[in-house]
Amino acid sequence: MTPLVHFQSHLLLNLMLADSRQALLDELLIRMLEVRSATLWWRDDGVQTAVWHSGDRRPEGTAQALLHEPRYLISLTRGVNLPPEVLAALGLRLVHLDALQQIARLNELCVGLETAARSDALTGLLNRHALDTDLNAMDAAGNPFAVVLIDLDGFKRLNDQFGHALGDSLLRAYGSWLTRMTGAWGQAYRLGGDEFLVLVSGFPGSPADFSQWAHERLQVPFVDGIHASIGVAWRQESWRVSDVIGLADRRMYQAKKARLEDMSR
Repeated sequence: MTPLVHFQSHLLLNLMLADSRQALLDELLIRMLEVRSATLWWRDDGVQTAVWHSGDRRPEGTAQALLHEPRYLISLTRGVNLPPEVLAALGLRLVHLDALQQIARLNELCVGLETAARSDALTGLLNRHALDTDLNAMDAAGNPFAVVLIDLDGFKRLNDQFGHALGDSLLRAYGSWLTRMTGAWGQAYRLGGDEFLVLVSGFPGSPADFSQWAHERLQVPFVDGIHASIGVAWRQESWRVSDVIGLADRRMYQAKKARLEDMSR
């Protein structure tokens, strides 16, 4: 192999291994001593825009279109032209780098869409769709857990009297409060309206201790006239997960009814 062929083969290999557009241009400056300046251009609808540069700011010659992706062009130190093999390697590598970038963007978009599909837009808590998925996963794992259903009594009256802006602020604040209070052993969800749910696993105490804790600590501490009716049910209390949620729901309405009766006395 002649020195020229060896040099060119080494250059082509390094170009195909470059992990960025900057690395491509830097490789040309490193391997080709006559190249002191290199600019990568993008041409779209007749408009040519410089997108990357390496080296000094010496005058450059006419930009050459890259093979395999003619929308990319490269201009070099005046008087230097690249052989077709190098233009082809640059074009192929840029196509590959663009594809990797597009895949990364699509992955980010998919993650964002998945997050949006599982999240409540108002409070940032997980939503009912996420609850169904998480409940099935926890049940399949066979781990004990509790369901806490919460309904905010008095919220509709506050919302009607002072407006949706205040009502939305209350829901967001209470969602943050639930997340803060349940910590590492609970996950809060907003089911819709003023209804929330917490999935609990790993509470450091008995079911009775947790029930007492939930009724005391998951109240609304920052707004007068708003009270949280709470119902708690454990997985082992029923054969089916849906029945566990139904049991927590009945207990929540029993708590609501008992409070209203106490207020009417």
